[in-house]
Amino acid sequence: MAPSGKLDLTRGDSRLAGSLLDGRLDGPLRIEAAGRPQASLGYRQGELQGPLVVFHPNGKPAAQMPYLQGRLHGIATFHAPEGWLQRKAGYRHGLLHGEAINYFADGSPAEIEHYRDGVREGPHRRFHANGRLALSARYRQGQLLEPARLYATDGRPLDEQGKPLSRLRWWWRRWTEPVEG
Repeated sequence: MAPSGKLDLTRGDSRLAGSLLDGRLDGPLRIEAAGRPQASLGYRQGELQGPLVVFHPNGKPAAQMPYLQGRLHGIATFHAPEGWLQRKAGYRHGLLHGEAINYFADGSPAEIEHYRDGVREGPHRRFHANGRLALSARYRQGQLLEPARLYATDGRPLDEQGKPLSRLRWWWRRWTEPVEG
């Protein structure tokens, strides 16, 4: 019969504590090094189940990832050592699915992209640190539909050489071209 009961492994200054049921991990599992938490996980019948939390050396969470039957499923978050949110992304059955957002340290979005079953799908936008749009693109089934539009920090479109349109030309285009929508 496979072992059941408490699991407590120590190697050097590292420790793994959890439970076994019929030889498989079952219940909460905690990993520590030098007395500091490294990770906290949950298992059900040997499969990852529930939240997985990985910690920075300072003890703050680095990542919080939900698992369902051994696969990422739900909203995962990733944090800088100082605690601010760096990325938030949706997963379904282990694949990126839905919105994924990268953030600047001030909490404003740096990049917003969308996925369907692990493949880019829909709008993709990147932003300058001042909040203005830096890149705009659209994807269908992982394929870029048309060349991405690039923008200067003041919002002016960039030309083919990567230079911003003149302010006069930009102003004129905004007044004379039809509005999309």
